[in-house]
Amino acid sequence: MTGTARLFPGASGTPVGAGVREPLFVRTVRAFLTWGPKLDGRIVLLAAVAVYLAAVAAGRRLLGIDFWPSLGVPSGPSLFFDARNLTAAWECQRLGYDPLYESPCDPWGRPLMYLRPWLAFGALGLNQSHTFAFAVVLIAAMFLSFTWLVGRVAAGAGLVLALAACSPAVMFAVERANMDIALFSLIAGAILLWRARPGYSRVVSPILVLLGATAKIYPAFALGAFVVTRSRVAVRTALLCLVVFGVYCVFSVGDIAHVAAIAIQGESFSYGARILPAHLYHQVGADRWAGPAAVKQLLAAVPLAIMAAAIAIRVHRRLTAERDVWSNTTALVALHAGALIYLGTFTVANNFDYRLVFLLLTLPQLVEWASMPADRLSALSSATLVAVIVLLWVGSLSERLHLWDELASWVVAGLLAAIVVATIPRLSSIRDVLLGAAPVDRTR
Repeated sequence: MTGTARLFPGASGTPVGAGVREPLFVRTVRAFLTWGPKLDGRIVLLAAVAVYLAAVAAGRRLLGIDFWPSLGVPSGPSLFFDARNLTAAWECQRLGYDPLYESPCDPWGRPLMYLRPWLAFGALGLNQSHTFAFAVVLIAAMFLSFTWLVGRVAAGAGLVLALAACSPAVMFAVERANMDIALFSLIAGAILLWRARPGYSRVVSPILVLLGATAKIYPAFALGAFVVTRSRVAVRTALLCLVVFGVYCVFSVGDIAHVAAIAIQGESFSYGARILPAHLYHQVGADRWAGPAAVKQLLAAVPLAIMAAAIAIRVHRRLTAERDVWSNTTALVALHAGALIYLGTFTVANNFDYRLVFLLLTLPQLVEWASMPADRLSALSSATLVAVIVLLWVGSLSERLHLWDELASWVVAGLLAAIVVATIPRLSSIRDVLLGAAPVDRTR
């Protein structure tokens, strides 16, 4: 467990905030998370997911009822709609088509909505008849990797994690069998390898994340989680991976632009920095934005940049960290990976809510810190934990709230930015580790 006292010592060496009476909210969250320590919370988590999916399957199979919409999940034209897009593309590839541009095998005539690396799996011989089995494997891998990443927690924490895992946002990814769940398992696996094999994982883990980035671009944000570790090898490997990723983007710019052009970007059941400002603009201005989409996104980033600067200044004043003492724990690496993916995707584009599945990576560390007594970081973690749970659920009310659910996405962006600022080292420390002028971990 990462000790907060180690990350945020006061002048006397005691935890910041020690002896200060905590708000009732913080004490309530901690009491709930630490309830039932004798029962492994992972059992609660897996049982909740199993009951949820069994109920949905029984309703569909035995009663002919689709329970997804009643649970806040928008149903696709068919079950595992996104996975079928990929299995159909594999069929067309074997017939000689380039599925990125033409995929008549798809029942809805969709070209492949993913980048070219996904076509490499066509060598496995899978086709549309394997869609169900393929999707089930991906879904099981996602939930099992999340459970493994969590580690043993109390029953109360297990309930909170189950609430997140069974949220409409996560189940949106499950219902579509979107490839985000495959990339979640890949990134979670890279982080689990970090814990299980402290030696070669410092090279392999960033490379696994790079593979994910070539498949869907946004996992590149998670490489930042390895840049801020104290492992010289991991820092150098992550920076090299960023360079390789840049070269890949240059050579694949045509495919990337094509997939971006055909990708559907909505506002309901979605999150992104420009959704709420655009909604406000439409309330007081023109019905449609007349300028380029890039300018629209840039304008949305202005309030985000102001908020980030204000948070950085506030955190620097209130949570003075001993930043030369930073941790390589699995939970902290996962927190940074999940937070950076969320902040990156929130900033650069509109994203369907199923991409919020990566917020699950932040939960093990948030639960651990929120369970700790009398510390400012535990208060910040408690607020962030609750905000993340709200965001995972409130998107299902997007249409009824007329996009005001996006306030939750801004709150989470602000809180995660504060967490990241409070827990990363100074740039000078990263430079010293990179150049060998500072102590590094023994697994280098």
